[in-house]
Amino acid sequence: MQDSPERRDGSTSTSGVAGQARQDQVRAAALRLFKEKGYHATSMRDIAEAVGINKGSLYSYIKSKEDLLIPVFEQAQGVLTSQIAAIAADSSLTPTLKLKGAIHAHVMAVADNLDVLTVYLSEWRQLASESLAINRRQRETYARLFHQILRDGIASGEFREMDTRIVMLGMIGMCNYLFRWYRPDGRLTPDQVADELIDMVMRGVSSQV
Repeated sequence: MQDSPERRDGSTSTSGVAGQARQDQVRAAALRLFKEKGYHATSMRDIAEAVGINKGSLYSYIKSKEDLLIPVFEQAQGVLTSQIAAIAADSSLTPTLKLKGAIHAHVMAVADNLDVLTVYLSEWRQLASESLAINRRQRETYARLFHQILRDGIASGEFREMDTRIVMLGMIGMCNYLFRWYRPDGRLTPDQVADELIDMVMRGVSSQV
């Protein structure tokens, strides 16, 4: 595989369709290697070799490994947060339906984006402090939405009295941990997995004994 054409200053052109395609290829290769080897164990040389370019050309597309990792986090957390925000803001839904919808959305997000979320959930601590602060705010927003659904359910009488923060953290952790054991070719479909987890959670939080 040949590198992109070089300009007179010796750098590689990254503009146009071909440049964007190569950049996408670099990011896809990095994601695969981060998942297989881990962020720290993956070198820039590994990424360049996987794409079929030399290490020097790689810097025409990215500045550092972190430039490859940040979009993964933004994609993973941004999609989940927007989905839960839409569910939480829907006034036509009861807290019970919101909680079911939130769990279902989270399970489907993990199943549909398994590679992305495997990297995200395994490697988010590897970000530099400035980038980590942005990611932390995203995660806090997501947790706050989940937390509010539980509090609303208690206020409406649909959910039992509970330590909502502990329950919220447990639910999010339960959904996140799918990346460790869920397999696309497994016995249950993502919808069936979501239904099982929703049934378990609702039995635990319901005010009806």
